[in-house]
Amino acid sequence: MGKLLLTILSLLGVTVGLMFAVYFGLNVYTKHGQNQNVPDIKGKSFYEAKKELNKNNLDFIVVDSTFREDIPPLSIIDQQPRKGALVKEGRKIYLTLNASQPPSVKIPNLIDNSRRQAELIMNSWGLKVGNYIYIPDMAKDAVLGIQIDGKEVKAGKVVKKGSSIDLVLGDGFGNQIAEVPPLTDLTVLEAIAVLDAVHLNRGMLLADGQITDSLAAYVYEQEPKYGVPGKLGPNNSVNLFIRQTKTMTEEANNNGINTLQKK
Repeated sequence: MGKLLLTILSLLGVTVGLMFAVYFGLNVYTKHGQNQNVPDIKGKSFYEAKKELNKNNLDFIVVDSTFREDIPPLSIIDQQPRKGALVKEGRKIYLTLNASQPPSVKIPNLIDNSRRQAELIMNSWGLKVGNYIYIPDMAKDAVLGIQIDGKEVKAGKVVKKGSSIDLVLGDGFGNQIAEVPPLTDLTVLEAIAVLDAVHLNRGMLLADGQITDSLAAYVYEQEPKYGVPGKLGPNNSVNLFIRQTKTMTEEANNNGINTLQKK
């Protein structure tokens, strides 16, 4: 009986000893209780980040890279885990680097799109809108061409992401030349509508007599005159001579011709 008890106690001792050995061995292997605060390495150069992680007994792995113009090349854009997190020694910190060069993209086809559509397409491709260059064409704000540094380029050309692209747009007028329309006997409001229709501007209003409502006044003469040889380009002006009524009154003769300020 004594030998059996001694054997049982020996087995229990060995079992307890093994349990303690396994427990302490796991603590050593997993470095139980040895935690590190993850340092803040965002914005630092790759060399500085590597040095900082080594100092804190932490490892790293680069998992991604992208390009940003606002920070130096090969600097840290992101880190996981974040700064201040408690991790075990030797833990890998996952890094996102800023690429040294922007990626290349192909210029998308922008021809015949509206200016607004072209801007949205360029933005989705990571390209910037440069200058707007207007040329005569009836299609207002339609994209007629694309340029880089003053040189015409075609869709499909490979450029750096973030490049500026100039858009060549139609001005809505084209090369049209307008004949001077007849405006006499029209009210000023009617004359303005006619001028707008042929892309001409109203010039000065020259009043004969007292004018109480300039838009309701009548045009009795115009300059340039209708029927006189010659044509006007878009946005040229026609001066209007006006009276409040269609017929000249004695009051108009007494007052003479006054110039109204252009509105």
